[in-house]
Amino acid sequence: MSPPQVETAVRLHILSLTRDAQPFAMIAASLLALTMLMHTPWPNVAIWWGCMFAAQLCYRQQIVQLLRQSQLSHSLSRRGFRRFCGWSLLLSLLWSCAPWWLVVDNDPLYMMLVLLWLAAVAAAYAAYFSSVRTLFYLALLVLVLGAMLKLLLSGVPVLYMAALSCLLYGVALVVMIWPLHRIIRDSFVARDENSQLLTELSAQQQQVEAVNLQLEEQGRLLDEALVRVEELVAHDPLTGVLSRRAIMLQGERLLEHAGVSGQPFCLAMLDLDHFKAINDGFGHLVGDEVLRQTCLLLGTDLRGSDSLGRYGGEEFMLLLSGVGLAQAQPRLEQMRLRLQQYDWSDLTRQRPVTVSIGLIAWQPGLDLAQLIRRADDLLYAAKRAGRNRVQVEPTAALAEKGSA
Repeated sequence: MSPPQVETAVRLHILSLTRDAQPFAMIAASLLALTMLMHTPWPNVAIWWGCMFAAQLCYRQQIVQLLRQSQLSHSLSRRGFRRFCGWSLLLSLLWSCAPWWLVVDNDPLYMMLVLLWLAAVAAAYAAYFSSVRTLFYLALLVLVLGAMLKLLLSGVPVLYMAALSCLLYGVALVVMIWPLHRIIRDSFVARDENSQLLTELSAQQQQVEAVNLQLEEQGRLLDEALVRVEELVAHDPLTGVLSRRAIMLQGERLLEHAGVSGQPFCLAMLDLDHFKAINDGFGHLVGDEVLRQTCLLLGTDLRGSDSLGRYGGEEFMLLLSGVGLAQAQPRLEQMRLRLQQYDWSDLTRQRPVTVSIGLIAWQPGLDLAQLIRRADDLLYAAKRAGRNRVQVEPTAALAEKGSA
């Protein structure tokens, strides 16, 4: 914290303290005036209290004006603070006039009463002005010298001792303020340094929060990208059905679930008949459209728990969960007929598109590769038998029919 900043902070602190103390200062002056009114002629009391009241009002107005200007400009001019110091010294002078105006005939009892009041004022000045040593010394000097001069000129021996007491009290306040001044100013330096550290910490925290927000946004975008990548990996880009890797993973899950719960499922391998002839005769673009349309037609008969994936080329793999051959075979026949009866004239000029299917039910002890191999064998058996049919293992079909 630079010296000008310390000076400004200290001065503003004094102004705030003095402003807050103004009502109490007027109450103290009024109480002293009322107390002395029983002993002093009222014109003297009225003159002293009137001067004090007018000075206090002007003093407060100066303080409020300086504080308002400091809030607008975030600074405090030297000229304004010197004006404040001048009013402070004037009030010290008015307080020091109390023994002169309020005590008649140098009455020791009432003089002691006024001195005690002035001691309290000096203590208050020590609290207000301790952070600005020069102002404190001047205010205390004006206050103590006026009272001491009255005591020394009184001609009353006991008041000479009171003058010495005033001097010792002033010295004691100076000795107390000497180390306190350094402590107060150091506290202002530490307070400003802490404020700067808090400001820097707040700025760094805002930067960290901004970086965290950026990281969160990047993480969200990355998660979305990963989801899109997973979707691309899990689905065949041409047909939209599951990719080979995804349908194989789904098969492994079904196989594991079946091994634990005993719930049946069926696996079918499907292959379009004479697809090479469609590609050669109508082009690969038509062939691709035939594959897409085939997947759409097959998908109309699938349940939410079923899975269809492109195994390779024009070959597809179908997983039907929770069903045996007796329920799966009619459904596959329905898929086959839907494909056969579809109007392909826009693509293949009345040439039908059919599918051969090999269907097998899960059997304990067989892994996924064995199930696929046996379903594939049944598929080629369907091809050899004339295509456009669903081929199941005869022994498995008879066994399931008998158990039913």
